Amino acid sequence: MDPQSDDQAKIGSRAVQAGVFGPWLGILVFGFGLAAGILIAFSGFAFLEDSAGVVVLVFLSALAVVAILGSVLFVARKPILRVVFGHAQTEIERLAVPLAEMAERAIERDPTGATRAARDVVSLGLARYAWITARRWVIASLTALIAAMAALAGTALLFKQNQLIAAQSDLLRDQNSRIEEQTVLLTQQVQLAEAERNAALSVEITGIAARLGSALDRIDPVRPGSGGEIQLFNALDPAELDRELILRVTSISRATQPYRFLDLGVRAQDFGDKLRHAMDRRRADLPATYARMADAFQWAEESEESRLIDRPLSPERGQLLTVLMGAGIHNLEPLNFAGLDLSFAHMPNADITVLTGLGARLSYADFSGSYLTEVDLGGASLENVRFRGAQIRRSTFAVVGPDRTHPPFLPENGPYSTFLSGADFNRSVQFGTDFTGAYLTAASFDDAVLVAPNFTDAALGASTFRRAVIIGANFSGADLKSCDFDGAILFGTDVLAELEGAAFPESFIASRYEVEAVPIADVMQLNGVYQNLEQSQIETAAPGAGAFRLRRIQSFEN
Repeated sequence: MDPQSDDQAKIGSRAVQAGVFGPWLGILVFGFGLAAGILIAFSGFAFLEDSAGVVVLVFLSALAVVAILGSVLFVARKPILRVVFGHAQTEIERLAVPLAEMAERAIERDPTGATRAARDVVSLGLARYAWITARRWVIASLTALIAAMAALAGTALLFKQNQLIAAQSDLLRDQNSRIEEQTVLLTQQVQLAEAERNAALSVEITGIAARLGSALDRIDPVRPGSGGEIQLFNALDPAELDRELILRVTSISRATQPYRFLDLGVRAQDFGDKLRHAMDRRRADLPATYARMADAFQWAEESEESRLIDRPLSPERGQLLTVLMGAGIHNLEPLNFAGLDLSFAHMPNADITVLTGLGARLSYADFSGSYLTEVDLGGASLENVRFRGAQIRRSTFAVVGPDRTHPPFLPENGPYSTFLSGADFNRSVQFGTDFTGAYLTAASFDDAVLVAPNFTDAALGASTFRRAVIIGANFSGADLKSCDFDGAILFGTDVLAELEGAAFPESFIASRYEVEAVPIADVMQLNGVYQNLEQSQIETAAPGAGAFRLRRIQSFEN
């Protein structure tokens, strides 16, 4: 092989290797910069953020040093190459002269001349290789520094962007919270606008009250304080009222619509609520006492913000019912027949005595905390009505047969069913309430005290009696499918067998419960019993019976 060609191939190979190494060096340094950027972003982003100027200064200084060094090498390359290698020019064509001389001396068999020519070829090749390598190193270093700076800066900017996005997300969450508050306020505004509209209709109720008062004066002119006897009940027979007045009563009941109004958190007629406000002054000093009383009276934590009640109600319809009862109208059947609508009526903590309401529309009405005495609401629509904490004595919700039908309803069209699905009797106290044949699907009697209730043939499917105290109850023929007595106290000798035997066949599954005896003294300590009953009343309602608490041990089957 020609020695000259071999030397040229070696020099070319080194040049190629140097050319390949340069780009890979840039890629390698770029990777190091990217890794360093990620590491700093995760572990020292705050330092990078605080020292960004120093980092940029270091990179710029390194770039300046490399650039100056490259400039010096470019300007002084000839003197440096002449001193080191003896050749200032390194062009590839300059290799031809010493190579030719080396060949001539070899042919002439002149070792000294051939050696000198070979030395010139090697020094010229080394000079060329040194200059190419230095030039590529300068270019690769500049490229690597710029790439590393770009990688570090790009990564830092990316994580800075993520940080700003996180801050923006927090601001968006705060904005969404503000929007939700605004939505609540807009809802309140809409509901209060409806309240304003209904308030304008209240004037009509005042006019009806004046008309009823005038009619009452014509029939019964006795004034309070005059010493005469005042007729309180049925002073006015609705059937004898002017048709114009009846139509005004029924039309105003339908014109007023339910709405949600502000819950002020203060109930002037509620003894428990007034006691809560009184005890609130000493809550910090008597935390244990306050906690016991809150549990006994079912006090809820008062919200600092004004909020709407949980479901729509109509105070105007409650006011209308109050006006009717105040005028001595306690038989609502003629008005019900004419279309009186008292659903959603808001009438808490009211005294309702000797009232009959066959055909009454009272769905979703609220009578929480009211006192009902000798009230007959049989044949009424009472779905989802609320009697929370009410006192109910000698009243009936039983299906209405011919003997209890009041005109203008016809006895032959009976029986008239009572619909109490979803009715809420939680924490109520009842004495002798009759629910015979009533539809009580999914009704709630949780924490109630029931003395001698009559549930004969009542539909109690899916209803609940959790923690209720049931004394002397009659469940003959009652449908108790999926009825929950968990925590309820019943009086008897073998309460599960008695309940299963009395209920509609296969509607009550005794194996779902276990029974434990409860001393009568413990029963008397229960708040609802302690406030409303004497032990003698329990013994009279359930003579010779013991108290037993039911614990549900199985889930309900579909």
